Amino acid sequence: MNVGYMTNAFGPLVGSGGGVTSIKDVRYETMCKDEEVFRKIQSQGFNGVEMFDGNLDQFASHPKELKAKLQEMGLSLYGVYAGANFIYEDAWQDELWRIQRTARIAAEAGAKHLVLGGGAVRASGGEQKDISRLAASLSEAESIVSQEGLIASYHPHLGSMIESPKQIDQLFSCSSIAFCPDLAHLAAGGGDPLEIIKKYRDRIPYIHLKDWDGEGFVPLGLGIIDLLGIIDFLEEQSYTGDWLVEIDGYDGDPVEACKVSYQFLKNTSLNKNT
Repeated sequence: MNVGYMTNAFGPLVGSGGGVTSIKDVRYETMCKDEEVFRKIQSQGFNGVEMFDGNLDQFASHPKELKAKLQEMGLSLYGVYAGANFIYEDAWQDELWRIQRTARIAAEAGAKHLVLGGGAVRASGGEQKDISRLAASLSEAESIVSQEGLIASYHPHLGSMIESPKQIDQLFSCSSIAFCPDLAHLAAGGGDPLEIIKKYRDRIPYIHLKDWDGEGFVPLGLGIIDLLGIIDFLEEQSYTGDWLVEIDGYDGDPVEACKVSYQFLKNTSLNKNT
């Protein structure tokens, strides 16, 4: 089954680097031993991983070694996730520098995707120009990322300025960047994940499979999202993009959650056709 798994379920989320005082060093990081997590993910049947940019940065001086270690385990690096504010003009060049650096390291480590999340929510509630600023910044980021040979996509996320279906429509009306839908974030943001995917099917190269029970993120099959309907729809549409399972912020055992999600996928068309 050609499905990857996000490493962020295996430890607390923190910010890394000197981000408190230097915008160029702000990164997400999962507090875990990455190589141990890779082995746990592989042991449950998945054949790839996604990492936060802060975890990837630990391999900045030897990215090809990371690629080799993953290959030894029968894994590949599906993608890397990075966040940014995007809308603050004075800070944007430092954020873009960081994104370019992350893309270069990710490419050398064998990654295919760089997933971009964020868009700052102002204390004042936002300005009319923020959507256009976000779109312009994503265009620059996409250009930089593509020069490294990676596919850049945008991930609407709770806590960012793009959460709801209306906000997604506003952004995608003025941005051509690819779309990485996270099913649980779409649902928690007030949308119908299947309808949103149908609407933007032609710009999806990568999808985050995640379930939600109305209160929090849960292993696949334990929530209320129509995962089977979404998978079947995309398979019927001859979807050739990549699939990644994610379950951040879950209180249960991460290995058990990984196992439950894989067992759920074994009974879907993904197991028959990949």
